[in-house]
Amino acid sequence: MAELNFTPEQRAAIDTRGSTVLVSAAAGSGKTRVLTERLMAYLTDAEDPADIDRFLVITYTRAAASELRGKIAKALTERMERDPGNEHLRRQMLRVYRADIKTVDAFCTALLRENCHLLGE
Repeated sequence: MAELNFTPEQRAAIDTRGSTVLVSAAAGSGKTRVLTERLMAYLTDAEDPADIDRFLVITYTRAAASELRGKIAKALTERMERDPGNEHLRRQMLRVYRADIKTVDAFCTALLRENCHLLGE
């Protein structure tokens, strides 16, 4: 994979930890690349690697959600090629298709389905 060059703002979005980050920018500005790299930073953290299915990633369109999932899978594949013995990365490849990477309406629908039993009569 080619070396990724990011603007200072993109790098801040990738590297910020301990708080919520909102990535909002024009079409074609690199949002998907930034989100993918941000997730990969968490998944490949040497001290405490995270699991992809512990994240909630919200997009506005199904196409964007599908594109993001595909780019995450591709980034995982590239990292596995560089580190073929990494079992954590292998598990993430299996989990990426279960991860909550969806549209706002799909998230809300799932939330209601999973918790409708809590609604009053």
